[in-house]
Amino acid sequence: MSASLWVWRLLAVWTLLAVSASQRNGLNALDFSQRFGNALPSLSRPANASQIFYGIMFDAGSTGTRIHVYTFIQKEPDGLPVLDNEMFHSMKPGLSAYADIPEIAGHTVRQLLRVAKKTVPPVEWKRTPVVFRATAGLRLLSPAKAHALLEEVQDVFDESPFYVPPDSVSIMNGTNEGILAWVTVNFLTAHTHELYTHSYLGNGIKAARLSALGALGSDGLERKVFQTSCLPKKYTGEFSFGGFSYRVSGVTNGVTGFKACYQEMLKVVKGIINQPHELKDSSTFYAFSYYFDHAVEAGLIDESRGGAVKIRDYRKRAKEVCNRPSKRSELNPFLCMDLTYIVCLLKDGFGFKERTVLQLTKKVRNVETSWALGAAIYHFQKFRIH
Repeated sequence: MSASLWVWRLLAVWTLLAVSASQRNGLNALDFSQRFGNALPSLSRPANASQIFYGIMFDAGSTGTRIHVYTFIQKEPDGLPVLDNEMFHSMKPGLSAYADIPEIAGHTVRQLLRVAKKTVPPVEWKRTPVVFRATAGLRLLSPAKAHALLEEVQDVFDESPFYVPPDSVSIMNGTNEGILAWVTVNFLTAHTHELYTHSYLGNGIKAARLSALGALGSDGLERKVFQTSCLPKKYTGEFSFGGFSYRVSGVTNGVTGFKACYQEMLKVVKGIINQPHELKDSSTFYAFSYYFDHAVEAGLIDESRGGAVKIRDYRKRAKEVCNRPSKRSELNPFLCMDLTYIVCLLKDGFGFKERTVLQLTKKVRNVETSWALGAAIYHFQKFRIH
């Protein structure tokens, strides 16, 4: 049985957190085709148009909102569909920045839907499902503020010409986010990887900054200045996250640099992040999101090609950035803090060795390696879209 078929089996079994190749048994392609049902509205279409269908997935993260418009082809009536193309676009900042002005969040979604309208033929709009899933940024908001944002997005979807399924707008569970990212990598690389997933709310790259600064849950933000040895000594500025702005600065009379910064980041990781027993140092590990982005910023990999990076490479570059501020530090004063956190998280959190290699990639087969494709596969297989 192919790895693609095994992917479909995993989508139906959310309780599995780790799988091995010996467990591989699942749905056949005919079962898959029959399970679409008749959920989508019918309409007149060209004779050969039934071979192509589309799906729209919104990824609303803490740093930005992204739209993925997928084109699938059903080459054989009893076979699995093939991913033909992905149209991707993103906008910053994340929707959580508009926690107090949700109408701006709605404007962001409207702008991104224009990409879908240009990609999907008008004749297919009523049959193309659109789904919105928010992640860490909205998970950290108060329920009332998160609900207001989701309501705004739902209103925009309801006004759109696309098919809006039930439960089309929601916040996604962090564990499921990991599972769906795993599905994406397996689907695109055509071989089976084992899965370990655990969600640590508050340990994303931006929330970790606030934790290290002691700013999470702090009152009187307009009066406080949060200092850290991870920022350049003379730096003063603001950092926005979750609808709040925080005043931050370096420590003018204290110790700065990699060692001091590492001790600050340890407080965010030690006793909070668990080392998975399933970790095998000989395995191949794929990493994306901020692991990829900061490796590009630090000059460790080329953005267009990606590449393999050892944990020690992150550590060496973090020491250079923290101990000898350069143009990179001027462009992103938080680069020292973020790189140090990545090293601390991988070594003292997850327990990776310094020699462990991470395969950093933004795309596989020209498709974004995020959870969005896995989510699209899961959600859109419910509908008759071929």
